[in-house]
Amino acid sequence: MAVIRIRDMIIDAKHGVHEHEKQNAQRFSVSVEVTVDTADAGRSDDLSDTLDWSGLKQKVTATVRDNSFNLIERLVQEVADQVLLDQRVEEVVVTIEKLDAFDTGAPGIRLDLKRA
Repeated sequence: MAVIRIRDMIIDAKHGVHEHEKQNAQRFSVSVEVTVDTADAGRSDDLSDTLDWSGLKQKVTATVRDNSFNLIERLVQEVADQVLLDQRVEEVVVTIEKLDAFDTGAPGIRLDLKRA
């Protein structure tokens, strides 16, 4: 098993309980780590034998950008659920930070899920 990761994707989106958060996009930092078996890709050198980073980035970005949830807990769950739709993914770790919430510091959440 190997861990494929994409760190610190900055995505503008509208998530939060306050009205101004629903109306005005904020910056979210999103990182994902997925555990997959890369043995076939290691032998074949063929992209179809592994998880395509571009497709993963596109799925995560669309999930964050195209939805609007009150809670970051709901957002992190949705991102993890979307990543787990790929049956090759055994585990996923999603970290989301809300970069514009405070003047200093960035609150966030991390969710670790394993395939049932």
